[in-house]
Amino acid sequence: GLAGAMTTKRSILLALMVYSVVAVWGFFLDSVLEFWLLAWMVGVVQGGSQALSRSLYASMAPKAKSGEFFGFFSVSAKFAGIIGPVIFGAVIGLTAAITGTPSPRPAVLSIIVLFILGGFLLTLVDEEKGRRPAQKENARLISAE
Repeated sequence: GLAGAMTTKRSILLALMVYSVVAVWGFFLDSVLEFWLLAWMVGVVQGGSQALSRSLYASMAPKAKSGEFFGFFSVSAKFAGIIGPVIFGAVIGLTAAITGTPSPRPAVLSIIVLFILGGFLLTLVDEEKGRRPAQKENARLISAE
């Protein structure tokens, strides 16, 4: 049933939807209990979504070039670590300029843009088409040995 329908890509998209729910709920956050519930929700999807992302990426990387591919993956993560806080800070600054009072609440919602963009880009990925060159390269290297 459900387990059979949940491919790697769908599981990652589900995690992005959970993160979006967390961000919307974070905007309306009112109590310590809600904070802990949100932390629990993130904890439920964080490890699995990262593992699935790496697994999907690894399946499309030739084994002999995995260092290069994961180096690029690591650099991309560094950019995300810069872009997210820049967007967050810019929205807080914009909120302060408009209302006269800085507020992190709209900034929490702004992060949803990154989840939507990432989810959209993931829907464009053809996993099988991405795996074919990696498998071909792996087979070439094995036959050369």
